[in-house]
Amino acid sequence: MKLAAACAAVTGSALGADTAETNAVEKVDLPPVVIEASRLGQSAMDLPARVQVISREEILASGAANVVDVLEKKGTGLNVIRTGAGNPALAQVAAGGYGENGFGRLLVAVDGQRLNFADMSAPLLSSIDLGSVSRIEILHGPQSVLHGDAASAGLVNVVTEPADYEAHGRLSVHGGSWDTFGANASYRGGDEDAGVKYWANGGWEHSDGYRANNGWQTANANGGFRKDWENGSYLRVTAFENLAEYDLPGYLPAADWKHHRTRTNTERDWYRRATGGFTATGEAVLNEENRLKLDLAFSRSKMKSRSFSFGSYTDYDPNNFWAPKRVDWSDDYRLFYDLYSYELTPQWINTTALAGLDNELILGTTYRYDRLHGSSHDRGVYVPDFWGSTKLTKTNFEYNRQSMAFFAQDTLHLTDWLAVEAGGRYQRNWNENTALVSPRRVTDVYAADAGLLLTPVEDLKAYVKFGRFFRNPFLDENPYKNYLAQKVLAPETGWRVDVGADYAFLDDFSVFANAFVAKTKHEILYDKFFWGTNVNAPCDVMREGFTLGGSWEKDKVAGASLAYTYVNAAFDGGVYDGKDVPMSPESTLTASVRVWLWDECFVFGGYRFLSTRRAYSDFRNEGDRLAATGVFHLGAQYAPTWEWLDGFTFGFTVDNLFDRHYADSATRSQSGYEVYYPAAGRSYMFTVSYAF
Repeated sequence: MKLAAACAAVTGSALGADTAETNAVEKVDLPPVVIEASRLGQSAMDLPARVQVISREEILASGAANVVDVLEKKGTGLNVIRTGAGNPALAQVAAGGYGENGFGRLLVAVDGQRLNFADMSAPLLSSIDLGSVSRIEILHGPQSVLHGDAASAGLVNVVTEPADYEAHGRLSVHGGSWDTFGANASYRGGDEDAGVKYWANGGWEHSDGYRANNGWQTANANGGFRKDWENGSYLRVTAFENLAEYDLPGYLPAADWKHHRTRTNTERDWYRRATGGFTATGEAVLNEENRLKLDLAFSRSKMKSRSFSFGSYTDYDPNNFWAPKRVDWSDDYRLFYDLYSYELTPQWINTTALAGLDNELILGTTYRYDRLHGSSHDRGVYVPDFWGSTKLTKTNFEYNRQSMAFFAQDTLHLTDWLAVEAGGRYQRNWNENTALVSPRRVTDVYAADAGLLLTPVEDLKAYVKFGRFFRNPFLDENPYKNYLAQKVLAPETGWRVDVGADYAFLDDFSVFANAFVAKTKHEILYDKFFWGTNVNAPCDVMREGFTLGGSWEKDKVAGASLAYTYVNAAFDGGVYDGKDVPMSPESTLTASVRVWLWDECFVFGGYRFLSTRRAYSDFRNEGDRLAATGVFHLGAQYAPTWEWLDGFTFGFTVDNLFDRHYADSATRSQSGYEVYYPAAGRSYMFTVSYAF
């Protein structure tokens, strides 16, 4: 795991204000949290799916440093894949048994703003400052009907809007291992009588990183306001800006990984990205049964990167074939591009009773436009014998996609404890890719779902749901013109069935269980051995799994949680029949505990276990597996109430407590052996925050 930002936002940033409030306010019954990702204003109990809501207080008690750590430590069952040791910007999150390019199937949004890029870049999770997070919603299983592309395995929605109108602010600083240090400031408030909320947050962090050429620096700013009217109408506007600069330490051969895990062989590689955007959501209540809603989102991203490599090969003298000579080369590759995305989603929500039965219907359409344009600069230097030459290749490219979708979803309540849900989505995509043999094409995709929800007693729900999903290729995922024999990638399609239950009882306990089976056709994989590019899988992929878990929490006494996820992800038929999907762990176990020493202080700890996994691109399962890993973290938090210390919170966390030596991920090289991405070793973080 990691602490390289450890507890950065966690114990410090977000904890200050809320810990003080928790100490001062008695526990009260609150209305159910509305799941924004439902689009209908439903709670978790209203949705026939596995829904997890991670509250602000839970985040603070987890010992997490950032959103990546939260998703890893809170028993979400998500698959976190890291390629940059402690750097959260080089982390990918997948769900439902996906490993290879799994981040393209899990939609990540912040206040409705997609973090998923239209290109093959993973969502930049480091752009979410944990100090700004009010809660995290996780919906497991296909969400393609309401949310379209990139949600075929699930949805993570991060909410920054505060839950109340109370004015308060927070300042925090943190520092720890690898010269990691940073700061955060936030303020939120409002006027309840006027129905106005506002919030703003800013954060900055610098780290040298665990490995050589592993440093990063990020700066985040986000904020928004919301205006509510007495009839239930509202308008919300949010905006964000993120600057990320980080180095790319790359992989290591087995010998270096085992004996020199802080080393790098890519000391000149780096990546820079500036991302910003805004969202606007307005809902107009026409009458008791009809509402109109409009979602608008815009984002732009400017990226540049550099990768430098060198090597040698054997050439032959045309005048003397029998005299081979060694040729040394180096390759300096640079990439620059801009990506602009626009999305408009008008919706009609109707709650007219149907045959005397409560009913909620949503009809909507989504128009989206993504445009990526840029250039690559490839400067190769060849040095045979005593002379050298330089070869500069510059390539300009442009990709864009327009999509128009129509969707509908209806929930009919047959009784007070039984409801059925059904929905569908049709989407047409107009694609243009100047790097393809046929640059323009049109594709049609659709999604559908049907679910049954039972709520026989309070705080108990059981459900069964079927979902058909799709995923379009990334803008730059198709092969280039020189791969003439390779067909243009087809969209992924498939189906999934979920059965599960959630139950909260005796005020302090909750348990959940979920089982699923899924089948994907045309799954897109990176085949580095045959084509050296992305291809549709030559066969279907089957996934079966289940998740079990529970938690107990006694306020100001102690708490514990346990979650176990099992997924069997394998190819079904063809040349890979029965082989495991790379980088998908079969078992994941997460456990955490918190004990209050006194009212102002608690200690916490946790454990996360990952079973063995196949390396990237090892579709034939011919190479070594990544070893199973189990990692502990431990920490403490203290919020004194003494006169001049009132409002302060002090935190300490250590990750990878026993300095476990393991690899976060690996890939199978073209030479037929594995290369590894070392995980971060033991690290520490101290935080201090002040709430006012």
